[in-house]
Amino acid sequence: MLKALHRHEPPSFSFSLVRTQAYIKLTEPGVPPTKVTQIVAPTGYGKTVLMTALYNFSVSNGAISHWICLSESDDSSERVLARLEYFLDPQQTSRFHAEDMHKSDEPIEMRLQRIIDLFAQPKKPVYLFIDNLDYCQDETLSALIDALIFGSGSNFYLILASTRQPTISLYRAMLEGLVGNYGFEDLALELDGLKAMFGEELSERLGDDGLHHALSISEGWPAALRLMQIILAKNQDPKALLEEFSGADADLALMLNNQLLSGFETEFREFLFAISLVKSFTVSLCQVLIDIDAADAYVNRLINNNLFIIPLSRNREEFRLHSLFREYLTGQALQHFGEDGRKRILLRASAWCEDKGRWGEAIDYALEADDSELAVACLERVAPNFVRDRGDLSKYINWVERILAAGSQPGLETDYWYVWALVFHRRYDYAAKQLDRLTARLNSDQGSGRRDMQRRVDIIRITCATYTDNIAAAEVMGLAWLAGRRDDDDPFDVATIACPVAIYNCIQFQFLRSREYFGVAQNSIAQADSDYGLAWISVLSGLVGMYEGDFSNSYDKAMESLGKIRKATGDYSGMSSTVAAWAALAALETGRDTEAAQLLQLSMNRLQSHGVIDTAAHALNCAVKLWASPLGDGISISRLRDIASGFPWRLSIMLSCYIIQRLLRLGRLDGALEEAKRMGVGADAVSDEHCALTNFLINQTLSDLDIAQGRLAQADARIVKSLELAKAQGRAGHLVELSLQQMTSALRGTNPENGIRYLTRAISYAAKRRYIRPFRDRADLIASLVNETKPKSWGFTVPEEREFFAEICKNLPIANTAILEQLDGLESEPKLLEAPTPRELELLHLIDAGLTNQQLADRLFVSLATVKWHLYNLYNKLDVANRSSAIAKARALNLINH
Repeated sequence: MLKALHRHEPPSFSFSLVRTQAYIKLTEPGVPPTKVTQIVAPTGYGKTVLMTALYNFSVSNGAISHWICLSESDDSSERVLARLEYFLDPQQTSRFHAEDMHKSDEPIEMRLQRIIDLFAQPKKPVYLFIDNLDYCQDETLSALIDALIFGSGSNFYLILASTRQPTISLYRAMLEGLVGNYGFEDLALELDGLKAMFGEELSERLGDDGLHHALSISEGWPAALRLMQIILAKNQDPKALLEEFSGADADLALMLNNQLLSGFETEFREFLFAISLVKSFTVSLCQVLIDIDAADAYVNRLINNNLFIIPLSRNREEFRLHSLFREYLTGQALQHFGEDGRKRILLRASAWCEDKGRWGEAIDYALEADDSELAVACLERVAPNFVRDRGDLSKYINWVERILAAGSQPGLETDYWYVWALVFHRRYDYAAKQLDRLTARLNSDQGSGRRDMQRRVDIIRITCATYTDNIAAAEVMGLAWLAGRRDDDDPFDVATIACPVAIYNCIQFQFLRSREYFGVAQNSIAQADSDYGLAWISVLSGLVGMYEGDFSNSYDKAMESLGKIRKATGDYSGMSSTVAAWAALAALETGRDTEAAQLLQLSMNRLQSHGVIDTAAHALNCAVKLWASPLGDGISISRLRDIASGFPWRLSIMLSCYIIQRLLRLGRLDGALEEAKRMGVGADAVSDEHCALTNFLINQTLSDLDIAQGRLAQADARIVKSLELAKAQGRAGHLVELSLQQMTSALRGTNPENGIRYLTRAISYAAKRRYIRPFRDRADLIASLVNETKPKSWGFTVPEEREFFAEICKNLPIANTAILEQLDGLESEPKLLEAPTPRELELLHLIDAGLTNQQLADRLFVSLATVKWHLYNLYNKLDVANRSSAIAKARALNLINH
């Protein structure tokens, strides 16, 4: 278990606070605090002391107060953000499943938004204290600080402290009068403060003249005055000694050496030099750093004499030296111990940290001592913890790359998790190169664990292939991996490998085989006890229903899955975003446009960093279909292109097809042609290198373009070929779309009468699946067709088809009063206008058996004209226009058996 090293509470000082002008101004009763308080002063001016006092003051006044003290490792905005994320769940403990491999990195803006929401939520004041801000020199820090200032509400206050002017720009906040600046002059001690620091006895011995002299030469610098107090208090003639002190840095160092360190015995000085080489220390660590028995007494001596020691915990078990004092001692330590002695002490610190489970510090000290082998040994033991727990991937990658740069070889386990860390950072190409290097190592290693490690490496390789859309290779490797399945395989590993195999078959429209492997994944994930895993398999297996066109069932499943994953992980998780994309598209296709827009907004949270191409495509497809509509406010095509560009090229092709189709629905042919030219969507874009899904989408788009440009014969030929494939593969959704394309072509060509037939066929495929969106996209065309059609031409006798057609027509501009009258009754049960005669019922059974008119005449011993007369009367009684409609309605009325 990795121990937390971050400090999220202020230090506990043993001395009383000296009230400086800054403290007085910042705690003045009745004066509202500024939104941002920036404290910038050199080392030794008591910034941390002031911040601690302000923290305690805010807590005592009932405010919610958060504390962060940055260190040398917090050198990037991402690291600062990670420190802030502690407050989201201070008790969080990480429990790893192999599921983490799919989670990827959460976008910075989403991580930041979660923190802003946390700070903006309370109704009482919230104070965030950030000490040592200048450790982070990242130029992007300004954006992070600005987001906190302007996004966290009116009750949020930010207090920043740094030794030098930080890289952040507070220009906007300063323009709005939100910043209060405090420099060294505000932190400098005045006479009353100095008397409080020096104490009554020393103050009397120096007198007011001596105190004023001390203030003059030190310019009120608290660190220098604290040093004076320590030295002068032990001297028999403090006033005379004070006259020798100039206050310059060199003089300060000389005083430290001549007056302070020279007064300490050699063993205590060595003790101080040794502890200056570590960032923080405990009594236990001190006993290890230098072979002495008096470590406990020496630490107490530092505390009792207030010798530049700062407690890091309330129980006062861990401390650090004041930066000014430590900086001086570190230089002295190198002179005293030499380089070899310095490294020896650092290696002892590394060993102690390793023993205490403080692995990050152990590795840092080992690398600082130039001992790559020790760092390798440490990392080999704890690599999974760093990568699995996702605590500090950038630091882990940096450690491994420093080891490689030093010419050392990481351990196999370290190397394995190094590649995973690269995958988590979405550095897929570089991860693939490192995978090749790791595979070469394994091939030269004949150890007993080689086969197990190779199977683990194969999991990464298959995962990388999946996320880079090399899905055909992923299927081949996945089948080979599954063929070697063992009883002790991790269930999540099995599911991870089965999914790419299933996805490949799904986008090839091999739905039966796809379901088979999704079944393997679902059976395995059920053993893993993971809400995340169940949601992941659910959304991936949902691809089958979406590509089959069963949107009604898909919507139900997506909403059920979304409810569970939002409860388990919240709205900001990548999995919630991915499931929401699935639900959004299913909602849109089934006519729930407002709900789809809301789900789309949720899905965009993590779209750019979570999921595979086909899950991301759900959101892009939905967004494009809502674009340029009342529900599409805020949808930007350029942003959608940016999102697609973060995935492999196939998604950009799919997005371009969505855009072209949408532009054509909006009547913007020129824009559609321009988009097709820009993305190379032409006849030669269909390729065996593409999956079946991509080729279908390109063909569908080309047919739309041909119809819009009047190339109807060319479009019809392509549609017929696509229809044959879609019917053979059970793609009902595509059959709806293709039938509507045929309707559009017929209405714009020389056979408009065929439009009714194609529309009727589209409705027969769509009704059961509630696939209503493509009809709404063609509302004007369908309205013109309905207005010009006789009521009896619509042979919808199956209730769900009648109801579906009525729903389509509700929002159409229909002028045909006969149709309007008929539509009023479409949603009710079918009725007979008049009961059929026995002869007509006999005819019904015979035509249901498939007999022709001539065969009916021969069977009934009547003329052909008589048969036609009976059928005419029967059709009128059933209120239908043809045989097929008569049979369907007779079945609905139970006049003949189903």
